[in-house]
Amino acid sequence: MNDMKCFGYYIVKPLVKPEWCTLKTSHILSVSEDGLSEKFPDLEKCFWINYPKSNRAQYQKYLQLNDTDFSEFCRLVADLFENKRLTTDVRFCCFEDAVKICRYLINMDGYKIIGVFTDSTIFDEFEKEGTFDVVRSGNECTVQKYKIGCDILGCESLGKGYFSFCSYIADSLNEVIENRPDNKYTIDCQTGLIQNTYEETKSFSNLIQGQGEFVIWTPFEVCEYPYQVVERDTT
Repeated sequence: MNDMKCFGYYIVKPLVKPEWCTLKTSHILSVSEDGLSEKFPDLEKCFWINYPKSNRAQYQKYLQLNDTDFSEFCRLVADLFENKRLTTDVRFCCFEDAVKICRYLINMDGYKIIGVFTDSTIFDEFEKEGTFDVVRSGNECTVQKYKIGCDILGCESLGKGYFSFCSYIADSLNEVIENRPDNKYTIDCQTGLIQNTYEETKSFSNLIQGQGEFVIWTPFEVCEYPYQVVERDTT
């Protein structure tokens, strides 16, 4: 198998599986943009200015941050975005930036730092298409990681190097894979992530090409990075 390259890092929390989803899992962990993920930070509530101000107040309450800490958090998000270290799909180029943002989750539970990987051949194809004009990862951090599964995602270009992911689950394409006579498809019952190898996941993505969204279904390996929230220095 080709060397794996990192698309970037996300801070994400598993969501309770929607009622319409037939996947045999209690929760779904995804970085897609189709209502199947809860990524941090939520740019609509701490960065974009064309949303009601009440969104920020609600987000501050949700994060249980005081006025000073919440303002500091919003400034950090803006700085990362303006310096092209954070994208519209809330993808971090550097693991260290994700850890820095996690300091504002000190009152929250359930969020994970994950890395999303694909093989070098697929990664290089995305790179040629300008996918990483805004933020490029590729070079993985040296922090120890743990593979927690695989996923199948479609990449929708938003122009100027920005993109967002959609999930094969949103189109119920998991049922296509499940209904194969030689079904070897297994998932984790707490995250919905595929537990097969990357190569097997790649064969699943080939099976569903041309179905659902108008995207190229692409296999990804998902790894978790253990981290410890460190108290911010307020002096």
